[in-house]
Parts: sequence; C-alpha cells; structure tokens
Amino acid sequence: MKTRKVVLSDEEFAQLRSLLARSAGLVFDEARRDSVAYCIAERLRATGAPDVSSYLALLSDGTERQQLLNEVTIQETHFFRNPPQIRALRKYVIPELLKHADTHGRRIRIWSAGCSTGEEPYTIAMLLRELLPTMAGWDVKVIATDVSSRALEAARSGRYGERAVQMASPDDLTRFFVATGDGHYEVRPEIRELVQFRHQNLVTDPVPFAVDERIDLVLCRNVTIYFSRETTRGLMARLHASLRDGGYLFLGHSETLWQVSEDFRLVPLGTGDSAAFVYRRIDEPPKERRGTVLPDRRTEDEGPPPPKPERRGSSRRDRTSVPAAQPVAPPSAVAVRAALSDGQYDDAIAAATKLVTSEPLNPMGHYLRGLALVNAGKDDAALVDLRKAVYLDPSSGLGHFLLAGALHRLGDPSAAAREYRAAADTLGTRKEERTAPELGGRSVQELAALCAQLEHQLGNAREESTP
Repeated sequence: MKTRKVVLSDEEFAQLRSLLARSAGLVFDEARRDSVAYCIAERLRATGAPDVSSYLALLSDGTERQQLLNEVTIQETHFFRNPPQIRALRKYVIPELLKHADTHGRRIRIWSAGCSTGEEPYTIAMLLRELLPTMAGWDVKVIATDVSSRALEAARSGRYGERAVQMASPDDLTRFFVATGDGHYEVRPEIRELVQFRHQNLVTDPVPFAVDERIDLVLCRNVTIYFSRETTRGLMARLHASLRDGGYLFLGHSETLWQVSEDFRLVPLGTGDSAAFVYRRIDEPPKERRGTVLPDRRTEDEGPPPPKPERRGSSRRDRTSVPAAQPVAPPSAVAVRAALSDGQYDDAIAAATKLVTSEPLNPMGHYLRGLALVNAGKDDAALVDLRKAVYLDPSSGLGHFLLAGALHRLGDPSAAAREYRAAADTLGTRKEERTAPELGGRSVQELAALCAQLEHQLGNAREESTP
C-alpha cells in the first residue's frame, strides 16, 4: 500500500509534540512538522488507521507508542564516524582507560547512549580489540542503549551494507568484518561479544548500571540535538553521576554543554586539524586550573594527563567549568580579514593557522580559518575548524551558517539541515555579526530567514528521497 501524504492540523501536531516530549523528551519544533507528518503517514499505512485522529487514539497503547518512536528516531550512522574523535579514542582515551584499569582491577565499562543501529558501540569494541588483543583476565563491556527497538534489532544482527562501512579502512574491514559476498558485512564474533544491547529511554528510564557502579566513558553523540535544554540538563546530571572521576564524555560535533552543565571540563585531545574537543568528569582539578580551562601542556605523544584517584563519597568543594567562549579578536585576526578582502586566501589560511596555534581554545581563530578555507574552496578541511568554532561558541550564527554550507556541498544534507537551523536560531544574537562582511550585503535577519528556508528544503528533500 502506497504511503499517502499527511498534513497535520495545529491541534494534531500539538498533541503529537506533547506525546513525544512526555514519552522520550523529544522536541519537534514547527520546522519539523512535515517530518513528523511523514512519520505519521508511515504509521497510518502500517496500522491501517483511516486518518490522523484515529491513529492518535491508537497511541494510548504502549506498543504503538514504541512504533512511533521507532519511526521518528531513525538515524543514519557509520562505523568510525567523526574521524577526529576516532583518533582521540584510539590514541589517547582508550590507552588511558586501559592504563587506569590495569591498576584498578582490569575492569572497563563504556556506555554508548543512543547507539542507533550499533555502528558506534561496535566501533568502540573494535578499538578495544585493537589495543587489547588478549582479553584474558580483563572484564570489559560496552553497554549500548537506544529508545528504538527497531534500531536495536538491526544492531543485534550485526549485519551492515556498504554505506555503513564506508569510513572503515581496508585493514579494518579485514580485521573486524566478514564479507558475505552480497554487498554486506557482518561484525566478527569476537567484537560482538564485547557489546550488550539494551532498550532504554534516556529520559524516563534509570541508567543501565548499578547505583554504586561507575563507568569510564560515555558516548552520547547527536542525541541531545532532539532534547530541550532542561531535558539535556537532567541527562547530563545522570551521566555525571554514572562516570568515575576522570571519566570521559563524548558529544556530537554540534553539541555543547555551554550554559547547560558545569560538571564537566572541556579538553582538547591532539593538535592542529586532528584535535578533538571532549569532556571529562573531574571533581577536584589541580589548584592551578580551578576557575578556567587551559590547553593541555603535555606533548601529543604523551596523551591526556591521568585522572586523579577516584574519591567516592567525598563532597564536591569546587567545580571547574568551561567559561562562556567569547569571540575575542586579537590583532592577528585583522590580518586574516585583510588577506581575505584582498583575495589572498593562502595568506589568510596561514595567518589564521598562527592564530589557532597560539590560542587553540579561541573560537574566533577556528572560525576565521574555516572562513579562509571555505573561500579557498577547501570545504573538507574547513569542516574541522568550523565544527570547533561552533563547539566552543554555540552562539556563532555565522559559524553555523558556514558549517551548514560546507556540509551541504559535501553531500551531508541531514547534518547541513541541523546547522542551518542552528544558524537561523542564533544569527543576530551577537552585535558584531550584524555588520560582518560575510553577510554579503544581506541583513542578518534576511540571512536567518534564508537559513530557515534551506533547513526546510533539505528536510523535505530527504523525506522525498526516502523509499
């Protein structure tokens, strides 16, 4: 039966928004009305309900509510997604977790929260196997949870198409997968045995660990983009309570704890374009670092500093937070803009690189280098800096706009749509953006309206292309 087009009335959309918020903390604004309507059309086809009103009555049953959650939370993901974070995991985080565990009972617990169809937790298991080939005497588990029972079913099968493994190297394909000969790949048993999949609602269910159990690493990537700030704040409090002192928290490249939680410290892992910004739970940071965030002084080969010994039961006397990132423009930023205005893009990139090297946590430097790279036609390279810029300064409307354009040109419409929405929501909130030369003669209000339109168009295009 062909899926028919559904148009939601204001009352129907309001009821669905309220139900999804209550059931799973999901927030769907007006820009996502068409997306929700498409999902409802799919459920009308599947259930045989004659209209939206009849279908709403079916949602009193928990089984159909779960089916709707399955429909609205479909996500596309890949193995080894987000190369900077994968490098950070491989080179810094997992080696440090292994070192810590070697002196604390050889026990490691990792939580993939919002694991979708399993690519993320299996990737972590692959990195663990790579760095710890012999598991004898070790207690290692990756707990993977998701609100979608459909996604978990796919994850447990461990079978994936070519698109899912496109970011895996040839060596990784050989080591960790079995090619089935029909264009699919199956995760090897020694990887699958490290991962446990569980159904869990991050908003309404307790964490999948004992009250007194502490874990080493949480990956909660591209999950909070669907939550309200209050829902995210509550989730971060639960994640903080689950992590051990010194444990790591990985969020998606467009997610941040700025003005959400002061319970974690933002730290850079790696240098230059390969750096990733991640969070750590550190209850009692060294005295000299209290009240600010400093770049790590250790060399790249040394990796991040080891965590302080865990002190359970102690009260927190001090918390270090990431200060609101201010786009302060040092004199070198003037040189970048001067080179850009003259069309000297290589000079602009060089000047911006010096700025980033001297101030790795200044979002303005990353923004300017991203801007220079975009002007030079190097969108792929620009992604690294633009993602860092909006991570460090979520209120950078122009940063979100440039990142959205680069993602769009590189063929990632879903991520581009999210960034266009972020740009539409933040453009004009900062005074200096209202007269920025990047506006190209538009008013900041016009650019914000354009971003909202582009986000809407990309969302519609994605729905039309979905079989």
